[in-house]
Amino acid sequence: MRQVKGNIFNGDSYKAIFARVIYKRLMSREWVTLAEIMSDYHLGEPCENPSKEEHYGELKKAFGEIKKLVTEKVGKDSIEVEGNNRNQRFRYKGNIDDPLSDLYNYGRVIRDLKTYWQFCQDSAGFFPITWLDYFFKDSLDLLEIKDTQNRGQQILEASEDRNLTNIELLPFLYEAIKRKQVLAICYIHYTDSIKEELSLIVSPHYLKEFNGRWYLLGHTINHEGKVWRHHIALDRIVARPREISSGVTYVEPQAHYYENYFKNIVGVTHPNNAEVVNVHVRAHNHYMFMLTETKKIHLSQKVEIPFGEYMDGTYGEFSVQVEVNDEFVGRILQMGAGLEIVSPQNVREKFKRRVEALADLYKKQK
Repeated sequence: MRQVKGNIFNGDSYKAIFARVIYKRLMSREWVTLAEIMSDYHLGEPCENPSKEEHYGELKKAFGEIKKLVTEKVGKDSIEVEGNNRNQRFRYKGNIDDPLSDLYNYGRVIRDLKTYWQFCQDSAGFFPITWLDYFFKDSLDLLEIKDTQNRGQQILEASEDRNLTNIELLPFLYEAIKRKQVLAICYIHYTDSIKEELSLIVSPHYLKEFNGRWYLLGHTINHEGKVWRHHIALDRIVARPREISSGVTYVEPQAHYYENYFKNIVGVTHPNNAEVVNVHVRAHNHYMFMLTETKKIHLSQKVEIPFGEYMDGTYGEFSVQVEVNDEFVGRILQMGAGLEIVSPQNVREKFKRRVEALADLYKKQK
């Protein structure tokens, strides 16, 4: 990557790197030599004779240009010089503390953008392919991302399946949220006993991924004209949603609505008439205790009893403030016999029934 013309601080050329080191040194208002600047470039390694070092020519050019820019802005006497050619030292003494701040800060912004661009290139493995195809359409970025993947040089990847049913709707729904566009959505809703096809009118607000599945949340009216308080799983949408351009007003969410919506749940589901309860969970081995401590079940999680040996056994306990939804139950049961619900008793009984039903399935002879 070459230096960007017009700004000596831009890019990662040797000259640009030296320019940033030189300017930072001068703005300290302390004496500095070319040997010290070369030492800074080499991350503190001593340098007795910079003229014998590789890239010394770039250092000299950069110093000359920085000196010229500063003196043009502040005055010819703003940089003091002492010593002969070999042992010269320099000090900034101008009346402006940061004379090239605009130029320097712009160069830093450009460098930050380049770092961000590179991350976007490398993080392609995190995003569904449809995101990339949509947002990098007709862009060299998409070609470079795909070329990197074809060469087998991708260095980041998420574990979730990125080719889910209706995943191609993500960019469309994202744009609908940004444009505050009302949508007509045909949706398959399942209960324990029936499969129902619903016609919904949705003011889309929020996209949420949980456990490898994407959900749309918003203000939703069902076919009866009533508010339908459910999340919409993308893989249950029938066909492409239709934009409603007239006759229906977009309903916006209240400030911090979704922050509060997700505050006390795991996943996306609010059970009917659920209350937030303080659930105590016991980890029966150190590995499970540390696993749930480093990858928390919920943001409210805190240690109640450190892991150790006690009169009634070896364990550690933590608590969470949650609504006990299916996603929470699933996360706990996923850990098998390593975790046990201690209290409250009604939550413990719920888990007990779920475990007994699971055990009954395996007691049956096939």
